[in-house]
Amino acid sequence: MEARITAQSQSFRLRERLEEAKVSHGEEARVDLPGVRVAVLAATGEAQLMFCNMGSIRVRQLMQRGDERPLATDVTLEGLQVPAVGMYDLVNAHISVNGSIHVRVDSETQVMPARDLVQKG
Repeated sequence: MEARITAQSQSFRLRERLEEAKVSHGEEARVDLPGVRVAVLAATGEAQLMFCNMGSIRVRQLMQRGDERPLATDVTLEGLQVPAVGMYDLVNAHISVNGSIHVRVDSETQVMPARDLVQKG
């Protein structure tokens, strides 16, 4: 199933975690996003990505420096396919922050069942 960002995804939590990791506007990086949840909306049956329980982001590689301006509020997601609902760690995901926060799961990204329970926030 392909997960999407919805109004219920709590995208503000991703933004908070990026700020904690010192990621700024204009940056492009490879990051680990631990403890994201994929759930299915009852009304539509659509899979959605939830950031509410996500742990601290680890920046693996900074590919482009930012301009230290505030992060965008819109979040987009590309390429997240999971076999079932549940908690996942996105290891080495591509993040681009310019106009929106774009999370891309590509051939260099590992999508693994979450290793640890992260504190609910």
